[in-house]
This record gives sequence, structure tokens and C-alpha cells, in this order.
Amino acid sequence: MNSERLETILAQIQQLRMAVMGDFALDFYFDLQTSTGEFSLETAKEVHLASKPRAYLGGAGNVAKNLAILGAQVAAFGVRGDDLFGREMAHQMATLGIDDTNIHLADIDTPTYSKPLRNVEEFNRIDFGTRSSQFQLHTSALLATLHVNTFDWIILNEQFSIPLLQAKHIESLSNQQALADLRSLGSHAKNLPLKVNEAEFIKIQQKPANLENIRAWANTRNKPVLVTLGEKGMVYASSEEFHHQPAFPVKGPIDTVGAGDMVVAGFSAARAAGASVEEACEFASLAVHISIHQIGETGSASPDAIRQLHHEHSIT
Repeated sequence: MNSERLETILAQIQQLRMAVMGDFALDFYFDLQTSTGEFSLETAKEVHLASKPRAYLGGAGNVAKNLAILGAQVAAFGVRGDDLFGREMAHQMATLGIDDTNIHLADIDTPTYSKPLRNVEEFNRIDFGTRSSQFQLHTSALLATLHVNTFDWIILNEQFSIPLLQAKHIESLSNQQALADLRSLGSHAKNLPLKVNEAEFIKIQQKPANLENIRAWANTRNKPVLVTLGEKGMVYASSEEFHHQPAFPVKGPIDTVGAGDMVVAGFSAARAAGASVEEACEFASLAVHISIHQIGETGSASPDAIRQLHHEHSIT
């Protein structure tokens, strides 16, 4: 992909209408100090100090965020609570220009991954609202609204233990201009293009995630697969096409939290903009390389950062 072609793809992304439906959450980070020498008068336990609280859209929200930063027009379909985390989610969507008309309000704790950090190391996560049984009360209405709207591309996300989209919904959906990213329901995506990581591939296929096994799996499916393999890159495979995209060599420390979401957003945006499979995989590889070098957050990739990285690798 030369620079002129990259500019064409980036320009086309600005014109896209994309929908993201699934498990929306907030990633809430803060730095934690556990050895303070200060003790509570009430409990006699040592007081922990927290600082630098910061939040980012997580889960399906991270995909929506990445698409919005790339320049696409994004509509979100999901559920949140009317609490402080839910209000922060709404604020961040408004700031990014994400249409949250179809983020339904429910009497729940807004799904939030609370992540204490010490010297960049993540401690035990404290999760809010990720196991609510109320999400499915909204699924049918959200799907009905999704179906009556026109989008250039649809992304489906599942990651909660009791997700918004369950097996029966996944099995009923069929769309070529879509990509499903499903943590546990990938085997039910018979009629959808599917993104899986290496562990998810092994769970579904009970085989190592090598090129031969990925090709064989793709030949048995009606729809394509996009398999991310970490430092080994990614593979797109269908009954007609097969492409292995090597990863760019990493430089220094990395944080792979949210890397899969970045691949989903980058690949989907490029394909919806008219990129070939090879171009979309290269675009996604550029985007994820940028995002994983952003430590202590779910990273993103702006058009300018993608231009810069593409230029650096074009002249080396």
C-alpha cells in the first residue's frame, strides 16, 4: 500500500457510517500506592492511596472509540446505567461524536473494569455491572433498530459472561459487511465474518492456530475469519482468499490491552472504505502497532499517527 492509496482509504473512512453493537463498558484506571504508613483510625488497616484517575471507553465502546478517532461516523447500540460511570460513558461518547441514541438506560451498574496500577503493573481488577441479567431485556429492540438503519459496516461485540448478544442472536444474524468479535460465542457465528484471537481459535477448533489449520477452518465456513496471532501478526482466510500479515516489530514496552479491538476497528474501517484484504490487514497492523505502545490505557491510532508510521516503514 503506497502513500497515495493510504490517503484514499483515510479519506473514505471519513464518509463511513458504522454501527457497533454489544457489550459496552468503561475502563477506569488509577495509580495505587499500598505501602503508605498511614492507618485508618476506624479499622486499624493501612490506608491505600490512589491518584491519577482516568477512564476510557471499554469493551464494544473501545471499538467505537477507535472508529471515531479514525474519523468514521459511529452509532452505538448497547446498555448502560444512570450512574457516575454511565454518565462518564455518555460524556466520552459525546466528546468523540459517537451517536449514543441507541445506548439504552437500565437500572444497572454501568459495566466498568476498574484497574489499579502500580509502576504500570495492573493489580486485581474490580469489575462493576458485567454480570447483569438485564442486558437481554433490550436485545430485541436494539436489533430491530439496527436492522431498519443503513450502515456501511456493522461490528458485533460479545465479552460479558451474560452478554447482550447471546447464541440465538448470533446464529440468526447474517451480513457480509460486518465483523463479529465474540469472546465465547464464536462457534455460533455461522453466517458472519468472524475475528478470533489465538486462544479463541484453539478453543473453537481444538487445534493449534497455525496457517494450515486456519486455512482448513476457513474452507469449512460460509464466511471469512480474521485470526490475530500477537507478535506473529494476523491471518485473513476465506474459501477464496488467504493472507498472512506479519506484525511490525515492537519497540520498547507495550501494553496489549485493547489490541484486538484496534484490529477489529482498523480492519473494518479499511474494508468498509474499499480497501482490499491485504490493504485492510496492513492498515489494521499499522493501527494496532501504534495502540500497543500506549502504556496504561486502551490505546488508539489517529490518521496522522498512521501516516507517520506508514512513512517510517516506507523509507526503511
